[in-house]
Amino acid sequence: GLTYQDRTTGESHTLELQGVFVQIGLLPNTEWLEGSIELSKRGEIVVDERGQTSVPGVFAAGDCTTVPFKQIVIAAGAGAAAALSAFDHLIRTTAPVGS
Repeated sequence: GLTYQDRTTGESHTLELQGVFVQIGLLPNTEWLEGSIELSKRGEIVVDERGQTSVPGVFAAGDCTTVPFKQIVIAAGAGAAAALSAFDHLIRTTAPVGS
C-alpha cells in the first residue's frame, strides 16, 4: 500500500494497493539556461528529432527536453541520438583557424 500526508490539511491517508508506479519531478531544473537556449513554458529544453537545441552545436536529451514519455529507456535512446547528432555536427563543421 501507500501512506501519504495531504500537504494542504496535514491529514495522513493510506491506500491499499497491488502496486505503485512512482513519478517524481515534473519540472526540469533548467532555470540556469534561461536566456541561453529556447525553453518551453514548462522549462523543458526545446529540441528537434536529432536533439538539436535553438543554439547550433548544442544538443540535449532526456527528461529535461520536450521529448514526450519521460522514462529512462526513452532518455537513453534520445541521448544516443543526440550524441550521434553532435558527432555529425562536429565532423561537418570547419574548425576555427588559429591566429
